Amino acid sequence: MITRFILIGLVGAVLAGCQTTGPASVKGGECRIFERPEYAIRGKRQYDQDWIDGNIEAGVGGCGWKRPKARPASFDAAPGQKVVALVKKRSVIRRIKDRVVAPFTAPVAPVVATPPPPAASSPSTPPAPPRDAVDELLHPVEPIRGDRL
Repeated sequence: MITRFILIGLVGAVLAGCQTTGPASVKGGECRIFERPEYAIRGKRQYDQDWIDGNIEAGVGGCGWKRPKARPASFDAAPGQKVVALVKKRSVIRRIKDRVVAPFTAPVAPVVATPPPPAASSPSTPPAPPRDAVDELLHPVEPIRGDRL
């Protein structure tokens, strides 16, 4: 009977260490090592950076975190930013040479013989019927000149 009370007492003492409202290994839990921000943190000013650094130090000291690695440059690049290859600037002599020599070294378009004229229309085709006056105004065959008005 006495061993039963000793065993219950030992189990109760061991389980009391896990209790959060009574005695525990860290009073208030792990939230006590982190500082609560007084103002909203945006990461834009020195106050923000000091608060962030303080929390990182608390995590390293209290939680056993490893120190952060150096920040890669790709994180700070603007989205959609393209890497542009640097083009070597041409010298004055090279620019003059390109202006003077390039027109004479450009390939010349090949000479093409003119096609033969189309065959004359056969006299058996009847002439086109006369056009309506409205069609002539809307779609003239010849361009309208100022002297016809």
